[in-house]
Amino acid sequence: MDLEEPMGSVWRASAVAAGPGGGCRVLGLGTALPSTRVSNADLERFLETSDEWIASRTGIQERRVAGPEETLLDLAARSARACLGAAGVEPGQVDTIICSSSSPDETFPSLACRLQAELGCPLGPAFDLQAACSGAVYGLALAQSLIQSGLSHRVLVVAAEIFSRLLDWSDRSTAILFGDGAGAFLVGDERSPGSEILALDLGADGRGATALGTLPAPLDSQPSPNMPEYTSSKRSLGRVVTMNGREVFRFSTKILEEVVLRLAESIGVGVGDIALVVPHQANSRILATAAGRLKFPMERFVTNLERTGNTSSASIPLALAEAAANGVCRTGDLICLVAFGAGLTWGGLILRWGPTAVRVDDPATGG
Repeated sequence: MDLEEPMGSVWRASAVAAGPGGGCRVLGLGTALPSTRVSNADLERFLETSDEWIASRTGIQERRVAGPEETLLDLAARSARACLGAAGVEPGQVDTIICSSSSPDETFPSLACRLQAELGCPLGPAFDLQAACSGAVYGLALAQSLIQSGLSHRVLVVAAEIFSRLLDWSDRSTAILFGDGAGAFLVGDERSPGSEILALDLGADGRGATALGTLPAPLDSQPSPNMPEYTSSKRSLGRVVTMNGREVFRFSTKILEEVVLRLAESIGVGVGDIALVVPHQANSRILATAAGRLKFPMERFVTNLERTGNTSSASIPLALAEAAANGVCRTGDLICLVAFGAGLTWGGLILRWGPTAVRVDDPATGG
C-alpha cells in the first residue's frame, strides 16, 4: 500500500453549522465489561508465552473474556442501559440504533434490531455497520448525518465485541491481544447539553484488506479438555482472526498520526492544543510510536489496554468512559478520538468536551 497518497474526508463543523441540525452533541456514554479477568499468567498455563513477553510487546497485562453463557446482545444491552441511565433518557426517546461489531454471532437479524426489541425503543431505523475497529467512529458520523438530515433526533451508537470467540486459542500471535466489552454513545442535536462534535475524518484503503481478517476455524484449533472454560465458546460464524502484524503496525502508526494532524488543521488548531487523544487500544508500541511522530506527550494519550486488551470497535468508548469517570476530561477540552482497523479503515473526530453523563457497568469492580 502507498500511504503517501492523500486520504480521508474531513468534515468541519463550521461548514454546516448554519444548516439543519448544527453541531451534534454526545449526550451520554455507557460501557459494559464481562466479569472474568484473564491475566497474562493465565495464558501462560496453556500457551507458549510469558507475562514479560506479552507485556513488553503489547502493553497488555490482562483482558476481560465473556463466559460461555454471555451473549453479544447481553453486552450491548448492558452498555446501552448504562448510557441511557446516565443521560436520564428513556428507551422510548431513542429513534435510531446503530450497532458495530467485528465479532457478530449472526449475520442477520442485525444486532441493532435485536437490541431495539430488548430495550423497547420505537420502531425507527436499526442497523449494523461493519468498519472493524473504526466502527464506533463510523457510527458517530452516521448518527450526526441522520440528525442533521432530520431523519433522527436521538441516536444510540453501540459497539459490542466478544472477540474471544474469534480466536484460535492455540495461536499466541492473536490469542494474547484481544478482549471483550461494549460501549454506547447517545447522540443528539445542538440544542442538547453534551460534548460537541467539531470535525470528522473517515476513510478506508481496501488494498490492505488481507492484512487483518478471518479464516474458517481449523478443526484442530478446538480447545482440549484441560483448557479454561472461556476457550470453549462457539466461534463467531465459525471463523478465527488472522493478522499480518508488520503490515498492521506500519499502517496504524502512520494513519493515527495523519488523522490527528488533519483534524487539528481542519478546526484551525495545532496538535498541542488538543488536550487528549483517545486512540483505538491496539498495542502500546503503536501508540508510543504515533505519539513520538506527533511530538505529543504520551501521558495525554488515554490508554486502558493494559487492563482490557484490544476490544476492537468497543475500545474507544471503553477508554473514553474510563477517562471521563476519572475526571480526566474537562469542560472545553478538545478531545481527539482516532480509530484504525481491518479493511483497512480509519476514523477520527474531535469533540469539544461538555457536560456528558457517563456510567460504567463493570461487575468485577462494582462499577
